[in-house]
Amino acid sequence: MIRASDLLGCVVHTESGKKVGRVHDLRAKTTESDCLLIGLMVGRGGMLARLAGGGAGAGPTRGDDVVPWEAITHLEDGQIIIRD
Repeated sequence: MIRASDLLGCVVHTESGKKVGRVHDLRAKTTESDCLLIGLMVGRGGMLARLAGGGAGAGPTRGDDVVPWEAITHLEDGQIIIRD
């Protein structure tokens, strides 16, 4: 099982090695019985969202500040690799 604390602060790179940024916040969707992680907030927009409270309307974010969970190809200590 992956904990939120395992993801926060990780450096995100693409498969080709481009640095995307650090994970500053997480996005989740609640269901009737669970909470499902749907994305990572990275870079400057991720930091702004975290400082603003992270809820809907919490501040401007660009689409490239959100990394969908499905884009992740590899997780390791302190680093996350995503598709190009």
